Amino acid sequence: SGEEQSPRLFQFHKDGFLVLEQFFSAEECDSMRSQIQRIVAEMEVPPHCRTAFSTREEEQLQAQGSSDYFLTSGDKIRFFFEKGVLDEKGNFLIPKEKSISKIGHALHAYDPVFKQITHSPKVQDLGRKLGLERPVVVQSMYIFKSLLAVTPHQDATFLHTEPLGRILGFWIALEDATQENGCLWFIPGSHTNGITRRMVRAASGASTCVEFVGSEPAYDDKQFIPLPISKGGLILIHGEVVHKSELNSSELSRHVFTFHVMEAKGTTWSKENWLQPTPELPFPSLYT
Repeated sequence: SGEEQSPRLFQFHKDGFLVLEQFFSAEECDSMRSQIQRIVAEMEVPPHCRTAFSTREEEQLQAQGSSDYFLTSGDKIRFFFEKGVLDEKGNFLIPKEKSISKIGHALHAYDPVFKQITHSPKVQDLGRKLGLERPVVVQSMYIFKSLLAVTPHQDATFLHTEPLGRILGFWIALEDATQENGCLWFIPGSHTNGITRRMVRAASGASTCVEFVGSEPAYDDKQFIPLPISKGGLILIHGEVVHKSELNSSELSRHVFTFHVMEAKGTTWSKENWLQPTPELPFPSLYT
């Protein structure tokens, strides 16, 4: 593997990200999109979205239901909705497929199409080129990106390891991602300063399920560069690189499948992370 791919690896280590255009075929992208349509068509609205609460107590129960739904989604296929898309009874105010912001966090484990993509030979080959010895898949998400912006963040804030530097995101554009429909923006080289903020599980009995420790610095907007990418392109994302996306100002959707890999060799996964492996789903090896 030595010489031929080293300039790209050098670029990845320098910038904290790497754009690989046309990594997946149009057919592979379309198979993911049609599989998601099937999953959405069969979706049941989760119970915590259906309770028309009238008392403070019922409101707390709903909030608890919502946080449990999130905290226990690591080994399931679950639905997360945009705000204001359901009425009190849990009926859709807009078309179902436009109401979902993302589906997570175990498509890679339980859906045949996404499993095949996650463990595809070219992904495994890329892992080997990156020198990953014992990579495991920790989570996956299908992101619809209908409207909202995603504020600047580092993935290691949410997926903490000891030591740092063991988390890698694979971000796959299932349709063209442009500046108009919300492509990613990065601060090149921002992955070398560690992290300033962590999201941890809140103490039981707290009003929220997670809390933030530390603070997010103010980033200089001028430092971000946009990374538009065509359908089928892959962006490798270092766990500590600062990135964001602006709101989708176009009529077009911007569907993405993304998953995170951890180099498990010599690495400790934080017990405080919201996401924890379960007996039903220990983190599966990337290599098959």
